[in-house]
Amino acid sequence: MRYTSYSEKATKLFSLLPLFICLIHLSLLAPLTWNYATVLNENGRLASGLLYLHTGNYSAFQVNPPFSSVVAALPYWTCKKYSMTLDDLGTPELGRLEGKAGEFWTQKNPDHFYWLTMGRLCHTILVVVCTAVIYFIAKEYYGLAAGVLASILWIFCPYILGHGALITSDVLSALGGLLAVYCFRQWLQVSDFRYSFISGISLGLAELTKFTLLIFYPLFLLICLIDLFFKKNVCNANVSKQIFVSLLTLLFFSILVINMGYLFEDTGKPLGKFRFQTTLFTGCENLKDIPSGGGNRFRNTLLAYVPVPFPASFVQGIDMQRLDFERGLQSYLRGEWSKHGWLSYYLYALLIKTPLGTLALFVLAIACSFSRRFNASWRDEMVILLPGLTLLAFVSSQTGFSVHSRYVIPVLPFFFIWMSKVGKCFTLRKRFLSIIVSVLLVWSIASSLWIYPYSISYFNELAAVLPTPLESRAPQELAGTSKIVSLFNAGARNGGRHLLQSNIDWGQDVLYLERWCQRHSEITEICTALSGSYPLEQTRIPRKAMPSSLDGLLPGWYAMSVDYLYSKDDVYRQFLDIQPTARIGYSIYIYHITAEEVERFKKKSK
Repeated sequence: MRYTSYSEKATKLFSLLPLFICLIHLSLLAPLTWNYATVLNENGRLASGLLYLHTGNYSAFQVNPPFSSVVAALPYWTCKKYSMTLDDLGTPELGRLEGKAGEFWTQKNPDHFYWLTMGRLCHTILVVVCTAVIYFIAKEYYGLAAGVLASILWIFCPYILGHGALITSDVLSALGGLLAVYCFRQWLQVSDFRYSFISGISLGLAELTKFTLLIFYPLFLLICLIDLFFKKNVCNANVSKQIFVSLLTLLFFSILVINMGYLFEDTGKPLGKFRFQTTLFTGCENLKDIPSGGGNRFRNTLLAYVPVPFPASFVQGIDMQRLDFERGLQSYLRGEWSKHGWLSYYLYALLIKTPLGTLALFVLAIACSFSRRFNASWRDEMVILLPGLTLLAFVSSQTGFSVHSRYVIPVLPFFFIWMSKVGKCFTLRKRFLSIIVSVLLVWSIASSLWIYPYSISYFNELAAVLPTPLESRAPQELAGTSKIVSLFNAGARNGGRHLLQSNIDWGQDVLYLERWCQRHSEITEICTALSGSYPLEQTRIPRKAMPSSLDGLLPGWYAMSVDYLYSKDDVYRQFLDIQPTARIGYSIYIYHITAEEVERFKKKSK
């Protein structure tokens, strides 16, 4: 009988570490897939995916590439007959149709939430795959401890816990972007046909997750040029030719994958045949000058005859995404409403929605970068850090509106891997530094889990102390809450003072409200002002219409979403003056309004 040494046992144990880490992540994400109510446009994304699979038509939800929607639609499509077409929506060819598609699909399927949950679980599996990818890349860069550290930062990141269980493209684009960058790094080292093929495939798949990743094309070219500049044999004509051909091969396969993802829908359509809706592609000075049927600045030029090597819906989707930023949306930041966004919006969101322990680890990683013992090669550091910085700069530059800080999620894997270099302190036996890293990591995990399962509404401790330029009060704490509990949840409770919508209140807690109402059977009517797209008529909430103004306010029970408490018109802002009876997560507050409070409300509103 062969004796198994301690080192062999340890090796086998460490080989199971990635599986253990992934199981932890899955155990945290899976319950959220059926506990979160439907958030805005989530049904529309799934219904659009069904239209893709059933009809091959991509016009229902062109504003995002189809990968995320198709993944979510697969369980329903494979198990049930589906026959909805665009004709059922009765909508024009131009415009966003996912909202109507979601409503139609929901009405035709009483069990819609079950299939939504199945679609979410498919997304969750890919999020867990991203956990494993982060682990292996960080381990390859900085060692085993770094792999564990990077994956833990990803697993317990409130952004990932909150949005990883939803049908959105942000977390999947993080996986796609990370794989594309890693495969490109491998290509830089070899630059042969095999790696051109692999890197091209991964880049094409990344582009099918989110249009933001189009920035990778010029970025990869820039990284390639920097790498060539420092290569000793760059002056060799054969080497330069090989790299050039290899780069073209990479580009070809990435475009091929994009076309395959859209089933080559109108690939090669002349540029002049497109109908655009933005000033960028129509040449009009403002949106009002654009014809109702769209325009095209290339129509009367020689470029009009150039065939576009991308699917038509891919090109139209870029235009439609651009339209949202040109048109602008009402945006909210630090108690202030605006018709446009802010350049600092995403940096500010990261500052208050990232655990302070994680932010401290980032600062520590900067300090460690001055020591060569903590760094990988300069090329590897450039390849992992530059994409994160570029993506952050790119999304920040789009200031047409600033509504969803989740757009920075694709940035996070790159920063987490780069930050994981501090984990080398364990292998280098830096005792004092190891204690600091351990404390900061525990702080980060504890801060995130304290708010779990309401992770969408997570805000760190800074949200409770940072001032806002306009008067912006936080909802009062519940009666009987201890000072310790109040201290730990102060960030989330003050979140509405800083950010709204998908940052704190996307309608995700409606099912928790339903369960609360069932436990309080004495409540026979409750006025509701709730965000999200979950059909409230299918819940057992004894809801009643909310008065449109305080003049119609009556004594009774009220359920108020944070988005309504801080709404632009300030109709319900006075609810912040009274103590709530209960709180559903950190996005819905329950109030029991007395006759005296009604009179006080009406006097203040006059």
